[in-house]
Amino acid sequence: MASARCAYCNATLTPNSAYCLECGQQIPQASAVSAAAAAGVSAAAPASARASAPPSGGVPLPRSLPWQGSRAPEPEVAPVVTAAPRAIESVELALPTGQRLRVTGKVVLGRQPSDTARTMGARPVPVTDDSRSVSRVHLFLEVADGKVTVADAGSANGSRLQRGSTVYQLESGGSPAQAAPGDVVWLGDLSVSILA
Repeated sequence: MASARCAYCNATLTPNSAYCLECGQQIPQASAVSAAAAAGVSAAAPASARASAPPSGGVPLPRSLPWQGSRAPEPEVAPVVTAAPRAIESVELALPTGQRLRVTGKVVLGRQPSDTARTMGARPVPVTDDSRSVSRVHLFLEVADGKVTVADAGSANGSRLQRGSTVYQLESGGSPAQAAPGDVVWLGDLSVSILA
């Protein structure tokens, strides 16, 4: 018994296949094959004859379906050019008391940061805290090289950096973390907002 061949690409079909493995076209059912035989298209006809006379049953020719046709080339999209982020030269700190300070360079925040700030050549920013959750020297903040960094100074109650709804714990006495305007730093139970 001769093996069946695809009516579209003349590939050998596997038994009981619904689709040709070569061209992906649906294989006509037995009734369509018998109707094609009655119309005079033999199984031994050349591939060109079979491709030009598809079997009945409404099976479309290869590459005739809408998604198989050639597409017009898509227009090129101009690349989006974003401005380079502006280097930060200074930031404003909004303290829990409502006071606002414009700072640049090195800053030391805490209940009594003056002595440490003096030895570091930094600006002291005292934070009033009656509950004493803020340490005497609690947080280092630096505005340099166009960015803002914060680091816990080994405080007793820890420091956190909040960006949106996400809060990051700063390592006690650890390496600085990068901050940005809009962030909030928590010194114990009190927060200081970093503003542009």
